[in-house]
Amino acid sequence: MLSLPIYLRVNTYYLHTRFNGKQLKRSLHTNDKLKAISRAYQILNNLATCNNLATCMDLSKIRKYEIDLKNGVFKSDGEDDHKRLLEALSVLNGSVLTNSVLQPAAPLEKGLATPSGLKLRELLDKFLLLKTQLKQATVLSYKNTIEELAVFLKNPIVQNIGISDITRFQENLAVKKNQVRTIDNKIATIRALMNFAIKQGYYFNANPAGNRGLMTKKQKISGGYEIFEEDEIRQIFTSDFMQKAKSEDKDYYWTLVLGLMTGCRISEITSLTLSQFKKTKENLRYIKINDSKTSAGIREIPLPESLFMSGLDEFLKDKSQIFKYKMRLGKGSGNAVGKKFSRHLEILKIDRDKLVFHSLRKFTNNFFLKHNVEFEARCQFFGHETNSINVDIYSNKLSVESLQNQVKDSQRDLMILAKLFKTEF
Repeated sequence: MLSLPIYLRVNTYYLHTRFNGKQLKRSLHTNDKLKAISRAYQILNNLATCNNLATCMDLSKIRKYEIDLKNGVFKSDGEDDHKRLLEALSVLNGSVLTNSVLQPAAPLEKGLATPSGLKLRELLDKFLLLKTQLKQATVLSYKNTIEELAVFLKNPIVQNIGISDITRFQENLAVKKNQVRTIDNKIATIRALMNFAIKQGYYFNANPAGNRGLMTKKQKISGGYEIFEEDEIRQIFTSDFMQKAKSEDKDYYWTLVLGLMTGCRISEITSLTLSQFKKTKENLRYIKINDSKTSAGIREIPLPESLFMSGLDEFLKDKSQIFKYKMRLGKGSGNAVGKKFSRHLEILKIDRDKLVFHSLRKFTNNFFLKHNVEFEARCQFFGHETNSINVDIYSNKLSVESLQNQVKDSQRDLMILAKLFKTEF
């Protein structure tokens, strides 16, 4: 049994002691018992004289003497350090040493010579085993990112992953021409996995991927997708391309129309089933989003009756799965729509950067804002997190009827803008 307050946990030794009434825990970054005893002794010895607790507990700052029992090498820096070296050896060997007599080191325990422990790929397997609620695209993203990290770091033991490893990985991604936003997204995936490792007891230090984002919140917002202008929306929905789709590719036509009228994400629309189209007791039409990117995205979205009179009812007739688009591995069910929408914009020569299907969602949100739809109603309609304790805790969710009262005028104006029903006879 070790004479110092250290213990082995998942192949890494830890120092667990009290100092000035405070409980202290410190990884000794080794699974070698002799090294662990030496490092623990250095920390405890310095705690007696050190004023800065952080420095006392930092091995990189307090280590001076060097002990290499395997090769019989012992180095010290000056007389005081030499004395501490001898004291440490005394602890290691369980006997009092002199300047001239050194007892042989105790043999290493079997099984500790070769580092062992949970590897990075194994950690991902455990993560995916428990996180069964993740969407297929999210699972694929985790697998791709963690495999890239595992290859770069040679599938390390999880406990050995440090901040410098994440830094080197970021630099490697940059060398491979990954965009800054892409690098941040990959580091966020690693951060989530390491948070899981900490919570499950596989990692005992601060998250090495924590607070490593390269972009500020302002940069993320400014670097995101652009918003369509009203003239562009009018051009898109009144174009020959769209009118042809209304008769020859109704799936594409109604995906775009619902994207504009509901502000739903493309995957939320293309995965709709007939059972999600509902009516209230007062016959108010709405769709129920059952699966979304966030919990706030689980919502009920009112639809104007005039939309059904303009052909949506006929499109929904005799269908269970509404749209023809199939789920593709890692790309959801909206990939085909996104590609056709890009061709649509190209034909219309709408070529501003960062205009995609998601820009319809941003346009509708901005349109509601300009038409004075209240903040809380907009958050509920679009499934946005409010990030406000006042709204999250103290307010009640709006009923479909109350929400419809707030957005109906804006939805009507959207239909007029896009000419989704006749305004001239």
